[in-house]
Amino acid sequence: MSLSIKVPQGGMNGAGIATDAVGVQQRGEKGKSVFAGTLMVPSQTDLMVEEKRQSAQKQAMKLVSDAWGKDQKLLQKIDDKWKQWDDKLAQIKKSQGIISDVEEVKARLQEQYAIDPESQEQQDLDLLEKYQDWRNGVSGLQFSEEERSRLKELQNMPMTEYQVEALKLNDDSGKEKANIELYQWEADIIRGTISDDKLKQAISQDMLKAQETADEIMDAAGKEVINLLIQESKDKVDQETEEEKEKAEDIQEKKEEQQEQIDKTKENRKEQEEIIEGDLKADQMNQEFSLKQKSFSNMKSTQNSIQRMIKDNNLVDEDLKGIEIDFLFKGMEQIKSNGRNF
Repeated sequence: MSLSIKVPQGGMNGAGIATDAVGVQQRGEKGKSVFAGTLMVPSQTDLMVEEKRQSAQKQAMKLVSDAWGKDQKLLQKIDDKWKQWDDKLAQIKKSQGIISDVEEVKARLQEQYAIDPESQEQQDLDLLEKYQDWRNGVSGLQFSEEERSRLKELQNMPMTEYQVEALKLNDDSGKEKANIELYQWEADIIRGTISDDKLKQAISQDMLKAQETADEIMDAAGKEVINLLIQESKDKVDQETEEEKEKAEDIQEKKEEQQEQIDKTKENRKEQEEIIEGDLKADQMNQEFSLKQKSFSNMKSTQNSIQRMIKDNNLVDEDLKGIEIDFLFKGMEQIKSNGRNF
């Protein structure tokens, strides 16, 4: 897997807010008219989304950067070792050059002294140089029984001038031979550690794991961003639903208030109708009473007329008394039945 991290450039200030330009135009001396472009103020969710993205980018970049740093240190270490290995090879080459120069001088010295390569002097010198190399630390040298026996004899024998000069040169050559062995041994060790480091680098999964983990971090951040946006949508829907519910409750409350007004108006109307009906009944009763009074008055007038007729015609009161009583009785009973007392 590969990680691609893009750092946002521009478009957001320190608070993550982008604003369009705002123009101000003055009109005359009466005042100012301000014309503003679209002002884009991010919501809390926008800020949280941006924060999640930036945090994930920082984590992923740090993870990859740390892994890359470890690899760079390892590569630098390997590079340094290669330089050390090259130095050892250079030292070996230098020692080999010194040995080559010594051998040339020794050859000229042999010619100078006219030494036969097969002579005993040269053979004894060769054995002495071998022993000298062994004393200087050159490895891999072995001596036969015959050579040991001859060395014991040579230690008590004086050396020729040629042998002394040749052994001086060979001492330098032997030391360089020992150095070559040491440099080669160190070079082999360095080369071996380089191979180990390369193997470790090949086996190491730090960078690969870092890239995979970084991808996982970015994926997780993307999922969190999606969840934030989904939650914002849900909250918005819930808010709109709540607002619609409040509007419906307000409408219902207004309907109830209107119904109360209608009921109150009906009640007032009923009371007015009852009052009017009462007034009508009262007027009717008054009219009836007036009629009865008038009727009673007429009755009295009639009685008076009868009395006058009786008086004028000398009629007996007892003959008409029943009539007079009947008139009075019927008239009073009708008045009482209508709820009036006189």
